[in-house]
Amino acid sequence: MYAVFFVALAWLPCCVSSAVDAPPVLLVSLDGLGWTFTGGEQSKTPNLDNIASNGVHAEYMLTVTPTKTWPTHQTYVTGLYPESHGIVSNNFWDPLFKEKFILQYDCSNFDPKFYDAAEPIWLTLQKQGGRSGVHFWPGFYSYKEKPSSFEKPTCFVNCTALNMDSKNLWQHRNKTRSGWPPYIHCFANQSLPYKNRIDKILNWLQEKNPPKFLALYINEPDSSGHSFGINTGEYVEAIKRVDKDVVGYLIQRLQNANLLHKINVIFVSDHSMIETSSSRAIYLSDLVDTSTFTMSEQGVIGHLWPNDPNLEDQIYANLTRVQNPHMKVYKKRDIPSSLHWKNNRRVPPIYIETEVGWVVQPNRPAASSNWTNAGHGWQASKELGAIFYARGPSFKRGYKTKQALQAIDVYPLLCHLLGIKPLPNNGSLENMKEILHSNPSSASVRCVFSTIITYVVPFVMLLAIV
Repeated sequence: MYAVFFVALAWLPCCVSSAVDAPPVLLVSLDGLGWTFTGGEQSKTPNLDNIASNGVHAEYMLTVTPTKTWPTHQTYVTGLYPESHGIVSNNFWDPLFKEKFILQYDCSNFDPKFYDAAEPIWLTLQKQGGRSGVHFWPGFYSYKEKPSSFEKPTCFVNCTALNMDSKNLWQHRNKTRSGWPPYIHCFANQSLPYKNRIDKILNWLQEKNPPKFLALYINEPDSSGHSFGINTGEYVEAIKRVDKDVVGYLIQRLQNANLLHKINVIFVSDHSMIETSSSRAIYLSDLVDTSTFTMSEQGVIGHLWPNDPNLEDQIYANLTRVQNPHMKVYKKRDIPSSLHWKNNRRVPPIYIETEVGWVVQPNRPAASSNWTNAGHGWQASKELGAIFYARGPSFKRGYKTKQALQAIDVYPLLCHLLGIKPLPNNGSLENMKEILHSNPSSASVRCVFSTIITYVVPFVMLLAIV
């Protein structure tokens, strides 16, 4: 009798962390906020500093190659390197589909087939019985199964009704802009005030059956960095606004709703930014006939697809006949495996990586001009490192990590916090354990107490009667 009782007790499911008893988790991404621009002389971030004092933070977070928005945000919610989750850049060519993927604005971004190599954490959570809420996370609207709650993008064209063949897509483009991109299909309404976005998150959290995982994406200070450069007042002011109106306002709202001590909040970014200028531009037309290939990605990196596969060797030879110290040219097979950006059909036959601070373009502009702005997309490094701040019942207080964290490890951390089983991924929870409380979670304590009341006490009473 005793043996049966204790064997049954050992198998009680309530003592396994689950999405039912775990505190909710909110992941907030502040696009383009480099770790060197927080808590220092370059810009004041008192609210992020407060998170660090009451929670944990890393000196910096190493993201993934390329250090671009779409690949990194997919890594955060899948734990996979870009070569595995398939979103290998903000723009890329898929030789199987014979179509080009273009991050925001374009219908290609809303086509599920580009995302079918990986499942984001909110869908995994929902399959395991939980609910999710997502506000403008890059790529979230592209899956057939949507989050439990979400903010819909603004659409001028019904992307799902179009023939997605890229050769015909131009016919459906709205010529609504004079600059790049000159068309808009669907887009996240980034003009929506920050406080309105956070209010929506709080509304979801206060529903009768609230989401357990929530994700919020903020497009600044990245937009200001691209437009004005990072050594400008505009970029610094964008950081101050984000710190005040996103971080500060969110914490205030959570506190007012009596939720601050009941939720795990994590702040990340996708990359830092580096100044670029017209004096650090490389024009491929100086080296090769640019009509022999198509560039599916250009700027700080170059994706070259020969128009005739037989021309690959010739194009490569022309690009490398004069060594340029500010540019590396790789055939696909020679891309370093350490970048974890090689084993995917969407990686081009010829890949150009510029020196940090330099850019590559196919042709010289018709009229010369002087410009300075900021970019990102070079391989992951400390210089391009992102931020990581977190607070909540599962995190230590006032703790700074002993080493840099990695973006691939955020996914297993999220799964652990939510109490769900992760899918196969490239990350490791082991690398995140130093920021977590070593004591049992409150959910575990409640579970043990519930077990005692439900099973042990009646058993003891039964023994007394016997």
